[in-house]
Amino acid sequence: MFKVFLSFLFFFAGIGSAYAQTSFSATKNEQEKALNKYINASAVCAKMTDTDALYERGMLLLSDANDEAFLAAADCFTSAAMKNHTPSQLELGKLYESGNGVSKSKVYAYKWYQTAVLLGNNDAIPFRNQLEAGMTLDEVSLANPMIQSTLDLIEQINQRKQADLEELERNVAEEYRKFGVDISAYDIKDEADKKYDNPLIDTLIREQKKKEEDLKKLMQKNAERKSSDEKNEENGEKEKSERTMQRFKF
Repeated sequence: MFKVFLSFLFFFAGIGSAYAQTSFSATKNEQEKALNKYINASAVCAKMTDTDALYERGMLLLSDANDEAFLAAADCFTSAAMKNHTPSQLELGKLYESGNGVSKSKVYAYKWYQTAVLLGNNDAIPFRNQLEAGMTLDEVSLANPMIQSTLDLIEQINQRKQADLEELERNVAEEYRKFGVDISAYDIKDEADKKYDNPLIDTLIREQKKKEEDLKKLMQKNAERKSSDEKNEENGEKEKSERTMQRFKF
């Protein structure tokens, strides 16, 4: 009977050990999957160029509210912040102020809040003001040159982006020229200078403009004539009044 009891004991002990190992493996696999998820999210953010998409991905990561998610969100916000996206700069400041996903730092939080404010984001003003109230003069002084450096770097990135865009436009124009098409002829112009390929439409527009100009001239001429008539009438009344006064004088 004792042998049977020992057999059952070893049997259940084996089952428990196997269950514990399976449970541990499952938990480990889940953790690895979650970690890979956030590592991949950071890698994706590093390759993305659309600032709105980076911001949305960062906000989505924040909703997971764990260290790895905060770290990946910080990567997304940093990438967008350096491309002059002020909402991302604001969120990055919050992360530095709370220490989520990045090292807690009043100086860096202030840097991003103030950068967002200087670039026109009024939503960052109360965050900047509240943080500044609890900072020392040395901390603010330390942040100021960092803010200027960040603004200079953002400007350089913007200039490079504009140069790349202009280069792309030149390359596209050159490719079209190979097929005998000059795309500069299709540049959008002001409505007043807009030309249409249809000669009939162009003629109708010119005639309409001429009619409007003629009507304007006619109205101006009538106004001048009316003013002249009123002035003549006024002078006539004045002369008539003077003659009447002269008659009563004699």
